[in-house]
Amino acid sequence: MSLITLGLNHKTTPVEMRERLAFTPENLSDATQSLMNLDCVTEAAILSTCNRTELYCTI
Repeated sequence: MSLITLGLNHKTTPVEMRERLAFTPENLSDATQSLMNLDCVTEAAILSTCNRTELYCTI
């Protein structure tokens, strides 16, 4: 099992890009399910706040 993380935050990404890549409470469940639907992903989690977005997956 391997853990993959992908993230961006206020230090690495301009606010315009963070706004485009943020997840709302309404679409968070669908986005997490989309990750889980990938054949190689066994577990997935998304953390999305006003300053950062992070995706965690095990493969």
